[in-house]
Amino acid sequence: MKKSVKKIVKLLAQLSPLIMIGIMAVLYITKFRHMTLEQLLTYTPSEPAAAAVVILLMYALKSMSFFFPMMLIAAASGAIFPIYIAIPLNLLGIIVMSTFPYLIGRYVESEAVDRLAEKHEKISLVKEFSRDRHFAGAFFLRIISCLPYDIVSLAMGSLRFDYRKYIAGSFLGTAPGFILTTIMGSAITEPLSPEFIICAVIEIIIMTVTFVIYRNHRKKKQ
Repeated sequence: MKKSVKKIVKLLAQLSPLIMIGIMAVLYITKFRHMTLEQLLTYTPSEPAAAAVVILLMYALKSMSFFFPMMLIAAASGAIFPIYIAIPLNLLGIIVMSTFPYLIGRYVESEAVDRLAEKHEKISLVKEFSRDRHFAGAFFLRIISCLPYDIVSLAMGSLRFDYRKYIAGSFLGTAPGFILTTIMGSAITEPLSPEFIICAVIEIIIMTVTFVIYRNHRKKKQ
């Protein structure tokens, strides 16, 4: 009897994060799927401290929705705050956004990642780094952006990546794009300004280079 109760409790503990993710996904699809930057800004208070808290909460909620575009939050932060506040705030958001799904992944059996890898070839990239290259794996998969951010976090948590190496790699791999998007957000009302255009060009270059790196990596594996 006690064993069956323990099994039920363990099952509920494993399922509860997935149920929460499902609820957040439904909420996103029904309420926020077509949200624009202007609409997102209406959810932020005018008081700076309260607005900063709301931005961080958005990052936390994004980490459990698996769909909400994180760059939209970064751009909103850039539009609301001076650049010297927006950039540190968004960098803190990276840590928040990376930590929550990682912790959820700790409750998910690694067999679930195996099943995902069988259906989706790109998931196998996470497993390639699961033995001893935790920092390199987190950095590489963030910088090439070939998989949904939260799926990677969940898988790395499930595969027991070392948290310090995982968070350091995730931070360094995500920060360049976030900084550029923050600057673009601060110049969103002037899309033809030098700041906006330069950041957009650098963003395109990063995307192109990382795509080439990913293609070459896959060719070597084949």
